Amino acid sequence: MSKASKPIKERTLTDAQGREIPVKVLHTEIVEKDAAVKKALDCALKLQERILTDKQKLICIVEKYLNDAARRNGLEWKGNALLFTFDEKYKIEMRFREKIQFGIELQLAKQKIDECIKAWSVDSNDNLKAIINEAFQVDKRGQLARYRIFALRRYKIKDPTWKEAMELIDKAILVTSTKQYISFAVRDEAGNYNKVVLNFSAL
Repeated sequence: MSKASKPIKERTLTDAQGREIPVKVLHTEIVEKDAAVKKALDCALKLQERILTDKQKLICIVEKYLNDAARRNGLEWKGNALLFTFDEKYKIEMRFREKIQFGIELQLAKQKIDECIKAWSVDSNDNLKAIINEAFQVDKRGQLARYRIFALRRYKIKDPTWKEAMELIDKAILVTSTKQYISFAVRDEAGNYNKVVLNFSAL
C-alpha cells in the first residue's frame, strides 16, 4: 500500500499584523514587490556584514602599525592618529569620539554660577554673563550644548565659588561610550584630499 502524498503547502505572505495571506488572493504587483524588496535587503545585509568585517581588518592593520611604532619606543599607543604615505598621496585618519552626558553635579554647578552672577557687581562684564546664561540653555530636544558648558572652564576667574562650580562641572562629565572612527582619503592633482566614501562611521 503506497503512502499518501503530503499535501502541498499553500504559499502565503505575512502581513504587518502577522497574518498569513495566501498569495493567490494578492495582486501580482504586491507579490513581485515583496520578492524584490526581500532580495535587495538580503544583498544589503550581506554587504553590511562584509563591510563590518573589512572595517575591522582595516583597523587592525592601522592599529598594528601604531602599536608596533609605540612599542619600539617603549610605549603603548593611545589616542587618535593621522597617517600619510611617503608621497602624501594617501591619508588615513583614526580617531575616537566619546559620548558624553552630564550628571546631577551640573545642576549644582549652575546654582554656584548663579551665586557668582548675583554676587558680582553691576560693573561685571555683561558679555560674560550672557555667555554663562546661554551655556545652560537647552535646544528644541531639551539637550544642552556640551561645547558651551566646556567653554566655561576656559575663563580664569578667581572667585572661589566660580572655581567650585568648575570643579562640579568636571565631576558632572560622564563618558557613556566611546566610538572608533577611521577614514581614508586620496589627494588629487589640485592637492585636495578626497575621502574614500565607505560610510564606516555609521557602522
